[in-house]
Amino acid sequence: MKLSDKDLQFFISKIKLQPENMGKYRDQVNNLKEKLDKKIAEDDRHGLKVEKYLLAGSWKKHTILKPTGDHPIDIDLVLFVTGDEDIHNDIGKLFDFIVEYLEEIYPQKDISKDVDAAGNTKSVTIYFSGSGLSVDIVPVVPLSTPKDYVWQPSRHGNGKKYITSISKQLSFSLNRRQENSAYTSIVRAIKWWRNYKELKPSDNEPGLSSFTIELIVAYLDINKGIQTNIEEGIIRFFEFVSSTEFPEIIFQDSIRSVPTQYDSAIYVADNTNKENNVAKRMTKPRWAEIIEEAEEAFDTLNFAQARNNEGDTIQEWKSVFGPTFNIK
Repeated sequence: MKLSDKDLQFFISKIKLQPENMGKYRDQVNNLKEKLDKKIAEDDRHGLKVEKYLLAGSWKKHTILKPTGDHPIDIDLVLFVTGDEDIHNDIGKLFDFIVEYLEEIYPQKDISKDVDAAGNTKSVTIYFSGSGLSVDIVPVVPLSTPKDYVWQPSRHGNGKKYITSISKQLSFSLNRRQENSAYTSIVRAIKWWRNYKELKPSDNEPGLSSFTIELIVAYLDINKGIQTNIEEGIIRFFEFVSSTEFPEIIFQDSIRSVPTQYDSAIYVADNTNKENNVAKRMTKPRWAEIIEEAEEAFDTLNFAQARNNEGDTIQEWKSVFGPTFNIK
């Protein structure tokens, strides 16, 4: 049997971070911003300033999931750094600027620098053990042109940087939510499937990032028609990913061009810059594993639609989304 949007919204409501639980995380992030602002104002040893702070990622895009043991709350805090015209040529200095202040503000907190084999910092994370909140600090340097774009260190290390637009990413996500009321529900369900099937990227292995999932769902809405039925939107995603002919995913309003050569198994362009492949770490073996899981999910959910009773249908959905899945 087919499941209604009402049925599936019951499941979505169980896996998403509830509004009443967001306050404590928001307060911690705001407190972090205030302490950083004060520290930077008092100490100008680096000559750098934070022009503004911006929450980004799944939190800001309304696709964040509730925390679980293996998947805590993770919030991206973007810092727009100014004060040194050459800072984009010194990734180490940019991260040292952030880490030094954080260590002075939070001497007892777990502050980690993720570094690559060459010793280049990829990201900085501060962890609040009481609430289980992880804040990824993302320093960026505003550019005069293109307008609203920034230079950002690559999280993949190797001292690389890339150009993107945080504000345009967030506007793009807002447009998708406004045009399709089911967009965030579809994205959340697929992210839960990804976590259950252990397909999330890690330091040691590539996988389906949240941004990749959001962009694929957006690409389908833009190019295949907006799908407001949650069940059909989920099934469409699995059918598309399991296809043997996965296309290069690009968005028309973005700048620049896809490189003529790249090493990743797939190409999913940042919606603001075609040069940025958000799936650049994806290997052929890992992508083959994702295809296999997506094909299994597609077949299972189609079979679930053919089942004659609710109990059997739910069991099929549980095999895709895990024991948390239910509709009442």
